[in-house]
Formats: sequence, C-alpha cells, structure tokens
Amino acid sequence: MTLDDYRKQKGWSYGQLAQRLGTKHAQMARRWCLPQNHKDYLIPSNRGVTKYMSRILELTRGEVQPNDFYIQRDI
Repeated sequence: MTLDDYRKQKGWSYGQLAQRLGTKHAQMARRWCLPQNHKDYLIPSNRGVTKYMSRILELTRGEVQPNDFYIQRDI
C-alpha cells in the first residue's frame, strides 16, 4: 500500500499526516505521497536524528513498507 493510499483511507490531509509523522511541513508529507514518476517525489529518509521511514512503519503498523516507495505496483 502506498503512503498516499493509507492517508486517503484514514481521511487525513497532508498536514495531518505530517503532524502524525513528526514533520513540521505538510509539503514534505505530500512529496512522500506523490507518484514515483513525479519530479517532486521524495523517498523518506531513515538516517540521522529523524527516522521517517521507521515512523511510517510504526504509524501504519506495517501496512506501508519501505518497498512501497521503491516498487510501483499496478494493482
């Protein structure tokens, strides 16, 4: 499942998703939710102080996996 699919399923705005993941900017969450071929698409970092990929795994209880940011599935 993509992060955007998860966000829509929960009925959250980008701002609400950003807040739950601990980032200050809705724009960051929006970039994580864009289609992979979009020029502004961004894969969440799991380095440094803020480990967003780990936060996504925890928030979604594994429904959104790291591979979901790398492998595009047409289902």
